[in-house]
Amino acid sequence: MKKIIGYTFIIIINYLLLSLIIFTFSYISLNKNKVFNLLWIKTVQKKIYFGGIRNIWQYNHNCSQYDINLLYKPAIGECAFSNPEFNTKINFDEHRRLNGVDDEINTKDRLIALTGDSYAMGWGVNDDQTFSYHLQKSLKKKVLNLGVSSYGTVRELKKIKSNKYYEQFDTIIIQYNLNDLRENKNLKDDKIFSEKYYNEVFLSGDSEINKINFFFRYYIKSLRSLFDDIRDIIFKENNLKKHDLSLHLSYLDKVIKRNLINENKRIIVLFIVEPHFKMININKYNVTNFEFLMLYSNKSHFFIVDDHLNSAGHQFVGKQLHKYLNK
Repeated sequence: MKKIIGYTFIIIINYLLLSLIIFTFSYISLNKNKVFNLLWIKTVQKKIYFGGIRNIWQYNHNCSQYDINLLYKPAIGECAFSNPEFNTKINFDEHRRLNGVDDEINTKDRLIALTGDSYAMGWGVNDDQTFSYHLQKSLKKKVLNLGVSSYGTVRELKKIKSNKYYEQFDTIIIQYNLNDLRENKNLKDDKIFSEKYYNEVFLSGDSEINKINFFFRYYIKSLRSLFDDIRDIIFKENNLKKHDLSLHLSYLDKVIKRNLINENKRIIVLFIVEPHFKMININKYNVTNFEFLMLYSNKSHFFIVDDHLNSAGHQFVGKQLHKYLNK
């Protein structure tokens, strides 16, 4: 019995030491902009990244600014936006994110408006790598990128309807994300935001991370990361996140009906199915006011640690949208 207890103690101590080595390596390498698609290390780096290291676009005061109707909007001009896996320069004019190529618009152009959250905006890629750019390039038709990080459909449509080129839009593509549901359920179309509220959210000052507390807290979390990875490998299918979009589409349908019905525009909702998703009850999805397109992505379309589409992912989405529009 004493031998068993002794061996168990040795195993625990060695595992704690190995975990400390893995965590320290993951932490230091991530801070040096190095990420690794390796068992255990990738999961630990993800926990650290989303735990407080990640830069968030809308909290960058050079990239966004207060807006009474939208809470915040892109700042005009170029802003630098980077994280360990990318270093980008993002350009906006008053109306959209620029594609960087052939951005001139004349009054006779019939246009496609492409909106959504950070996926559509192009978090992590340059102007000429977004799927709006790829779609414009392949279609030979102007595509305006109106996506803004963390907007839900309510604010996305408010931004579209106030756009200078709204009457020229003959097609509107809305990229939908699961976290849009809360806004679509609760935010009124005529909601205005006070500058005081904006300042409380975005200008209150970033609190310094206590590095000792941060290091200890996420080291503790990393102890189970290896077991999580092993479980995901062995029980891959069972660990997929199951999603039923019925409720999402119900509220989305209402938002679109309130804002775009009888506007004589083709409306397409795009949902990107992430590799760790399993869609259920698809045959029950019922919409009346828009076309619904689900695209199934794979891991190669995403950054390793960050959860956004990489340049290959944007190229894939642009290509699939082109195919869909040309049917």
